[in-house]
Amino acid sequence: MRTTLFFSIWALGLIATPRLADAGQYETLHEVLRHFQVAFVDRANTAALLYGALQGLESAAPDCRIEVLAHPALYRVHAKSGQVEIGSAALGDYKQLEASLNAAADLVLKNGLAKDARTVEHAMIRRLVAGCGDPWSIFLEADLYNRLLDDGSTQVGTAGILVEPHGADLRILDVMPGMQAEKAGIRPGQRVDKVAGRPADHLTELEALALMRGPLGQKVTVVVEGKAHELTFAEEPKRNISVDLIKGGYARIHLHNFRAGTGERLGGVIGKIGKKLKGQLRGLVLDLRGNPGGLVTEGTAVVGLFTSPGLVVSVISKKHMRIEEERSTGSGPYRKLPLVILADHRSASVSEIVIMSLRDKGRAKLVGTKTLGKGTVQVVMELMDGSALKLSTGRYYSPKGTPLYEGIEPDFRVEWDGKGKDVQLERAVRLLRG
Repeated sequence: MRTTLFFSIWALGLIATPRLADAGQYETLHEVLRHFQVAFVDRANTAALLYGALQGLESAAPDCRIEVLAHPALYRVHAKSGQVEIGSAALGDYKQLEASLNAAADLVLKNGLAKDARTVEHAMIRRLVAGCGDPWSIFLEADLYNRLLDDGSTQVGTAGILVEPHGADLRILDVMPGMQAEKAGIRPGQRVDKVAGRPADHLTELEALALMRGPLGQKVTVVVEGKAHELTFAEEPKRNISVDLIKGGYARIHLHNFRAGTGERLGGVIGKIGKKLKGQLRGLVLDLRGNPGGLVTEGTAVVGLFTSPGLVVSVISKKHMRIEEERSTGSGPYRKLPLVILADHRSASVSEIVIMSLRDKGRAKLVGTKTLGKGTVQVVMELMDGSALKLSTGRYYSPKGTPLYEGIEPDFRVEWDGKGKDVQLERAVRLLRG
């Protein structure tokens, strides 16, 4: 029985899916190309896939040479003895593309220019996926993929850091409250130099995440802005809701993620605030800054607290062939409570679903900065050799049909560097007060 995905993974919106059948010597490459053909949310750019794969081949076998040609031949792969030409037919047919890449890999191996077939194959896949045009699709080696799985046999902890791609580098997306990384002074926006001895510019965000989790008590060294931090793996905070009462009968609730039970807990928290204020809760600031997402069902439950029954989000898969909907049911107990949302560039995925749904329904204004724009459904596909492909297979759309993958511009843009007075919160409260 396969293990389940760790919390930090479902927070990124991942779902495991079955593997494809065996397909020959380069079976993993075959699987990856097949997934791009069948499941990738966009029509894959085969020219980009080919170019990326050849870049990977060159990185695995530096002594081979890739020559760029004119139409109809596109590339010529040179080895010590022999060469392989790749023509334009590889761009119009996945079988031709796969055959061309197989021939190039065979040439490199026949001439002893690379360690083994798997090294060549994985290098090609890694660069192929990186060049597909979707920043959220990632190839994971088996050892790192396994670190992201939890079979329940060992207590697993985390360094308390989420990262995001920033050009060719990685930077801190968020730091979990109360954990060692926060106490060490690591802050969102900082550049990551190394994780567990590996240069950050050679890692995807998911690979970095895998390296920053392990058995409780073990340590990892993370170099941030030139400073090395030795962090101990610890349990994630169990509380994902923070509350601040604001003078005049208002409150700020910060949701740190959308883990299981969030909707029910949030409803209970608002009820308790109302009782504490003797029924005089006049308005609420829902703070989604730094919230990377989580379970879509919990986002739906949160929206349902503040709205009448209806559509929360639509998912459209490849070529608009399939549309799925998430709907709230029942009339929300707080559908008349004045509401303002706070967000920033770290607000992603389910956070963006909640924001756009509440805004489309006329229930909330948004204060802060533009959200991350991670409006894609992602599936983790375990491959035959134990590695995995995280692939975008659909896009989220708001009730009015607005795509979420472009990020959400606030109604009131307010910049804040996280220091001094929280000017974003102050603006939100002024809106509530009218």
